[in-house]
Amino acid sequence: MSGRRVGIVGTGAMGRPVADRLVAAGHHVAAYARRSEARDELAAAGIEVVASLPDLGRDRDFVVIYVYSDEEARQVAIDDGLVDGLAPGAMVVIHTTGSPRTAGAIAARGVAVVDAPGSGGPAQVAAGTLTLFVGGEAEHVERCRPLFAAYAANVVHFGPLGSGQKVKLVNNLLFAAHLQLALEAARIAEVFDIDVHELTKTLHSCSGASFALDLVAAMGSADALVQAASPFVRKDVLVAQAVAAELGVPLGMMDGATRPYMEA
Repeated sequence: MSGRRVGIVGTGAMGRPVADRLVAAGHHVAAYARRSEARDELAAAGIEVVASLPDLGRDRDFVVIYVYSDEEARQVAIDDGLVDGLAPGAMVVIHTTGSPRTAGAIAARGVAVVDAPGSGGPAQVAAGTLTLFVGGEAEHVERCRPLFAAYAANVVHFGPLGSGQKVKLVNNLLFAAHLQLALEAARIAEVFDIDVHELTKTLHSCSGASFALDLVAAMGSADALVQAASPFVRKDVLVAQAVAAELGVPLGMMDGATRPYMEA
């Protein structure tokens, strides 16, 4: 698989370290970016910069979509012509968190698609330790595994196309609920006149531990965590709510647990 031709759209906080890891692994990487400064940075890093999304799809073995939102993923893939320019046999990999229906709509254009949203941030991508939740045909997923190996340490195939998105949305609902509980724990600790930072460090090895509390400890305060995480958590919870409504799946206590955070 070494030396495969990979195109990527979405070279922001998550996509850029993916592109860098792919280059370091010996793949031939091309990218599409709208901002001139982003294009200059990509070119300086040894990444080919193309002029349009149809150009990104031509002569590629894989095209990676890592834009911010589900709407943007659909826009670049379908409306802006990325799929129309794909080389025969090319694989589309969707890392953007979104609706399973978006992956299905792209596949309906007659192309091979794998949805593979991840858990972890830019630091995990840069270290090659990202976790990927993957959906798609088994043959397609196997084709992607050597590519994923450049930036992910834990790749789990959950089932048919769309399965990866469903798992990611469950994960994000849990994180939003845990985040709300961490905020409540910090509030109660302050009322008790307990040092919040010391408490969260201590609970790391206790039965009340959670990833959200670990982040509070690492970042120094609950407010710092909220400021850093809010744009992404809110976006993903809204997507999860919309997908659940589309599929007729009640969120039950998950809705109640995340509502205070979403309304704050």
